[in-house]
Amino acid sequence: MSSAQPALRRYQGFMADSARWERFTFRPDDVVITTPSKCGTTWMQTIVGMLLLDRIDLGAPISTISPWLDMLIRSDDEVFDILNHQSHRRFIKTHTPLDGIPRHPSVTYIAVARHPLDGALSNRDHGLNMQEDRAMDLRVAASGPAGPELSDREEPPDDPADFLRWFIDNHEPPCGSGPHGLADYCQQILTYWHARKEPNVHLFHYAGMWADLDAQMRRVAAALGVRVDETRWPQFVEAAGLPSMRARADNTAPEAHMGLWQSPQKFFRAGGTRDWASLLSRDDIAHFDERLSELAGEAAGWATTGRIA
Repeated sequence: MSSAQPALRRYQGFMADSARWERFTFRPDDVVITTPSKCGTTWMQTIVGMLLLDRIDLGAPISTISPWLDMLIRSDDEVFDILNHQSHRRFIKTHTPLDGIPRHPSVTYIAVARHPLDGALSNRDHGLNMQEDRAMDLRVAASGPAGPELSDREEPPDDPADFLRWFIDNHEPPCGSGPHGLADYCQQILTYWHARKEPNVHLFHYAGMWADLDAQMRRVAAALGVRVDETRWPQFVEAAGLPSMRARADNTAPEAHMGLWQSPQKFFRAGGTRDWASLLSRDDIAHFDERLSELAGEAAGWATTGRIA
């Protein structure tokens, strides 16, 4: 598929390099799922996979069906081979913002956001659960060692409250596997917000999925052009719930089959609204609200609650 494309922004870090998207050959009916990290990526992948494949058990680890395309623990050849050999409609994961992904009018783009402080605490848990030595070994084997300019990032504080304050105020540059700070998060979700009126770009929010999974899954089905079979639909909704996904974590947690996690079950540790309000003072929360409004502008309401004008 070829069409004139605007210049893409490159996002590059230890874990991902969005330049891989420019070497990827799209099919007209591809689905791209793009989210900030820990904002419902795996959840949306599972929902999309069940709907496109018309089954509640995808039959294999999620990352072998819907790989994170620009993740550097696999080579170009490995990722492209997985996707090139698929005969079904493909659904592809990324944490790259929309301005770093080629845009085609027939490709479906699904973006998911989450309250940034909920995502921040889940990202903290995510880092604590990761087998860092294993991630390093996989990265080096697939893509070579990261240069110091990519791996030399500011270390966040250990204390969860201090971590949140750091997240709110730091200026870590976007690298395609974050967000590592509120500025990073807002830059990403604004690329979704500005594209929200495009007919092939569909915005979802973690809070909406948590509050009414049935309704949001119907929205996903409509975005994909998939007919809902009402007689089987309750089974699909149940299978997409957190308890079911946690129970099948060896297949539903991304890269679990590659030994990336201390516990695949802990990948689905909590979900929902996290306890950031108990960790921050009133002044901290007021500062967060002010900074979010400054960085996200008219998208601030969607970022926190999922409201879309």
